[in-house]
Formats: sequence, structure tokens, C-alpha cells
Amino acid sequence: MEGGSLFNPGFLGSSFLWWVGQIADDATWRDNILPGPHKDTKKPDGWGRRYKVRIIGLHDQGEESIDSDQLPWAQIMYPVTGGGGQTSASHTSNLRQGMMVFGFFLDGQDQQIPVIMGVLGHNVQVPLSAKIGDNRVTNNTPGPLATSGYAEGRNPPPNTPAEGGPNPVVPDDDLKVTKPKSEAQQQEEAEPSPGAQLNKYGLDPSKSLTNQQFADMRSAVAEAEALGYEKGSPEYEDLKQKRVAEGIRNRKKAANSPAAPVQPGPTLEGVDDVTVISAADTKRNDHYRQKTVMLSVCQFPQSNTKGLQTVLDNLVKKIEKYVNTFQSYIDKVSSTIEDIQQILRNAACEIAKYIKPLLDKVMEFVMKKLNEALTTVVAALPSSMRHLFADMKKMLTELILCLYNKLTQGLCDLIQAILDKALDLAGLEDKAKAAAANSNGDDDSYRRLAPKVPPCYAEDITAQVFAVSAPAINEANESLVQNLDNFLEDMQKQLAGVSGALDGMMNKIPDISGSLTAALGFENIRINLFGCELEPNCPVDDYYTIQGGGAGQPDAKQPSDKAVEDAAAAQDPAEVASPQPDPGYIQPTSGQQDTPPSGSQAPPPPPPPPRQPDEVLLYDENYNTPTSTSTTPPPNETPAQREARRRAKVGNERYEEIQRRREAAIRAGQEGG
Repeated sequence: MEGGSLFNPGFLGSSFLWWVGQIADDATWRDNILPGPHKDTKKPDGWGRRYKVRIIGLHDQGEESIDSDQLPWAQIMYPVTGGGGQTSASHTSNLRQGMMVFGFFLDGQDQQIPVIMGVLGHNVQVPLSAKIGDNRVTNNTPGPLATSGYAEGRNPPPNTPAEGGPNPVVPDDDLKVTKPKSEAQQQEEAEPSPGAQLNKYGLDPSKSLTNQQFADMRSAVAEAEALGYEKGSPEYEDLKQKRVAEGIRNRKKAANSPAAPVQPGPTLEGVDDVTVISAADTKRNDHYRQKTVMLSVCQFPQSNTKGLQTVLDNLVKKIEKYVNTFQSYIDKVSSTIEDIQQILRNAACEIAKYIKPLLDKVMEFVMKKLNEALTTVVAALPSSMRHLFADMKKMLTELILCLYNKLTQGLCDLIQAILDKALDLAGLEDKAKAAAANSNGDDDSYRRLAPKVPPCYAEDITAQVFAVSAPAINEANESLVQNLDNFLEDMQKQLAGVSGALDGMMNKIPDISGSLTAALGFENIRINLFGCELEPNCPVDDYYTIQGGGAGQPDAKQPSDKAVEDAAAAQDPAEVASPQPDPGYIQPTSGQQDTPPSGSQAPPPPPPPPRQPDEVLLYDENYNTPTSTSTTPPPNETPAQREARRRAKVGNERYEEIQRRREAAIRAGQEGG
């Protein structure tokens, strides 16, 4: 506004005019406000933040007479706490399409310069229209003006369904957790009048029938006449009431089903009720109640089993949330699960994190038993030969470590297969859809179909893993003993002619197997250097939640090592769910020649010499279980042939080292003897 001779200082007096209006479709004014950072201060097409406003009583309702593009620009009167922009004193307006605003005309009777002074808050009980500028309300068609700020206009912005993009993103804070209903649906679902006497079908005789209920009654009358019921007879009236009640029940079921189309007004967008529960509140509560595992160093491995159980509890709650999305509207709008199989995969890998220490405990037990066996064997050897066991012990340790690493690497796939078989997600989905189809339409009455995890299922999963791993562990233990026996037998043959037979050398290795309970309860050496070290304060909590803090599993859910052992013994490895096989790469045939790299003319290397029956292999090139442990030499093999074969097997350098050690041992034995 400019000053000058034309300025009338008194025009804000008797000609001061108020108005109430609605902000038009944002397609008519959003180009006036640049959405992102920019350098050019003259870039916006408009003059500051201005809005197109359809003023009630001045402009016709709808787009029939006055298009929204032709509406006047409304300026904004900012509060004194917002400032006018100088010295960074500014306050951004927060107006959206469909909002009801009020103000005054700066030019008085001319009514061409509206100024927005304030905005009228929306009541959450008033349904919001999902479209704007669609002529649903005109001068000749009355109706509510309330419009959503997310309403679709005639020229939607990019990335909306009208432009072939995704659905508009509505913040969770603006989403209702109750399904919006039409006026007719709300009327049918309204509570009966206080003190009303309902009939046997639950209908209130004092309430008038809706149009749909009238249609049900007319259909019932035709049916009664076709059946020959006399008008006014008990059978006649009973059939009418029954058909009306059935129609109400069917319409309620259809209206409340998450699969049914959502009526206009799925958003809150209100200022009057700040404590109403939104989808964001439900999501936050679910996150606040999620359990986080707290392991204890004092209760191994029971603490790991409790952690496994906690993960299962979280998984069941997520599956319940997912399953109920087919039945409950609140679960549908507040669910954060996009891929239930990925949720299952993540849970399986988390469970594997708590089962791996149990397998490590078994490995520690096996290695301890093996060391005890080796101690007995080494004590029976001459002192001059005991150092030869160093390489053997290293190889056996590497073999054990490699075996258990292989077992733990496949834990995620194995546990996922076990969970897939136990939970049957496809079957749960079918049951949930069937329950939704047969429900009476009340969200609170839906049956919860998520699987119930018994306290012993954590032990059962652990038992299934050990049942699948037991054959490989037993085979590895037998291979260890067999390879060690073969090594000792070879040494005995070599020393027999020098120091005499080593009576009792063989069968010095005891059984290194043991019960699973003994393995899980095994404790290695505990050092107390000063003798007065205090025992740690063991935590009493097994998990914590953001909402409730620390907590522990009930005493009835305490895991048992003996229960795991019994369950593992009862399991048939063939009946345990196995993971999907890895297709891997195409394997070459045995007679296929190596292919040189592209551009290389170097000849392929010669194939390795074939393995002979007398080879004693601790492990192959991939640290797999031995494939050959026979000690029978080839027929008619000369010493020179034997030496050449062994050099080819271990290499010249390694062969010379072994020979030097053997000669030193023989000399030491002769000198000692």
C-alpha cells in the first residue's frame, strides 16, 4: 500500500467489511511459493505469500460461474510476534487448500483486496472431502465445505495417482485409526437410545429406518408374500425384522473391513482434539513395547536361550500385527511391515546370533576333551618324539574350527526354514482373510490368529539346530580319532625297529563325545589371581523396553539344558526343515581342462598326481572332512617310488623338514637307549 494524496486515512471506519472464505485449490496459487532453495529473489511468480480465496456470499460456490483462477489474491496479516521480514524477523504462513479463513477488505466497498487475519480450526468430527474444486457444493447443491489439505485437485502435483505416481503420502500424525464411515453407516452403527427396549434382533423400534433399511424391509415383504405369510402375522413381522438386522450386520461388516474402499475423511487434520490417537501414536507404542535382549555373563548358556525366546516374542507380535492387517483397520494403517519374509529373515539371523555361542561352547568342550586325550597319548610317547605332535595338534585344531565355522555360516538359512515350517505364514494369511470375510464387522471382535509360542519353543529351535548338526559333529569327531590313530600307527611302524614296539600306544584316545548337557554346562579354567576377587553382580533382567524399562522372563519360562538335550535326542534330522539349496555355480567335470585367462597363451598347469590308497589326509584343500584314510601301500612299490610320491604330495621343502625331524628323533632314541 502506497501513501500519497489519494490515501484516505479514514476508510477503515464505517466501510470496514469482514468476510469468511475458503482457500481454493492449491493449483491456482502454489506456483507463487517456491518449494525449495533458490537464489533469485525475483523468481516467484507472485508477490509474497498470497492465496486464492473463495469468499462466502461474494463468490458463487463451485466452479460453475467463477473459476478459482479468477478469484482475488488474499494477502496475509502476520501477528506482531511474527514480524514483517526485516532483520530476519519473519514468520512463515501455514495455510493449506480447503482451510476456512476470515479477514477484511483493505479497499472497503470495492472488495478487491482481501486480507487474511486468521484461520478457523477444523473439528475432527466433521468428515473431510477428498476432492477440491469438483462442484460437489454449489449455489444450488448445498453440502459441507470441509476439505482435506491432501485433497486431489484438478491439476495435481507430480507423483500423485492422477499423474501416474504413488498415493499421496499422508503423515502418520494425520491418519485416523478408526475407519471413516458415511453418514448412513454412522447412523446404522449408532448406539441405541438410553433405556430403549430392543427386539430380539437388536433393533431399536424408536428409531426411524434408513433408506437401505427400507429397501431391506420391502424385500422382506415380497419374500413374506411369496411364502404365503399373512400380513401382520407373527411370521410376517419376524421375517421383516430378521432381514433388516441381517442387512445392517452385512453392511457393518463391509464398512469395517480393511479390504473395503475407504470413505472420504481418513485423516484427522483437526485442532480441537490434540489427544486423539493417530497412526503415529500406535506405531510409537509398538516401538516402545518392543523388547531388547540383555545377555548375562553369569548364566551362560541360559541367557542366550532367553535372548532367543525374546526374539521369538518380538517376532510373534510383528506377525500378529501383519496378520491382523487383513482384519483390523487400526493394524492396517499403523503397520510398518512391508515384507513379512524379510522380517522373518531378520529374526532368523538374530536367533542365529544367540545359537552360535552354544555351538562355540560345544566346540570348546570337544577341544578340551581332545586335549585331554592327547595328553594321555603324549605321555605314552618317548620324550624325544613328543614335539612331533605339535603339527598334528595344529591341524586337528584347524579342522575342528573349520567344521564349526561351516555349521554357523548356515544358521540363518536353517533357522529361517525351521520358522517357515512352524509358523506357516501362508496358512495364517488364508485364515485371517477367511475370518475377515466371516466377521460381524466389529474391529474388537476379530480373532487373533497369530501363532502362540510356548515357553519350550526356544529350546525346541535350539534342539532342532543341534539335531541337524549332530551327524556332522559326530562324523568330525570320528575323523579326528581315526586320523590320530593312523598317524600314531605310522609312527609306531617307523620306530618299531629302533626302540621296539610301543605297546599300548593305540587305543589311547578315549571317546571325545559326551552329552549335550555336559557340553553346554562346561566351564574352562577360571583364574582368580588374588583369591579374594568378588563374584560379579548378576543382572536380574533379561530384556528391556523403552516403555517399561528392564524386565525378566517368568520363572515358568526358564530354559533348561537338559530339556534341550532331550529334545535334540528326540528329533529326527530328516524331519527338520532344511533350507533351500543354493544353486551355486556350474561345476566342471572331472576330465575338463583348465581354461587360461583371456589373452593368455600360457599352457594349463599339469593335473595334480592322483591320490594313493596309503595317503593319510587330515583335511583336503578346502578343510573338508577327510576323503581317504587308508594306509595300504600300492603293490610292488619301491622305496624310490614311495619317496617320489611323498615329495609330490607335500613338496620338497616340507618333505626334507619331515625327514630331518625323523632322523633327529631316531638319533635321540639311539643315544638314550
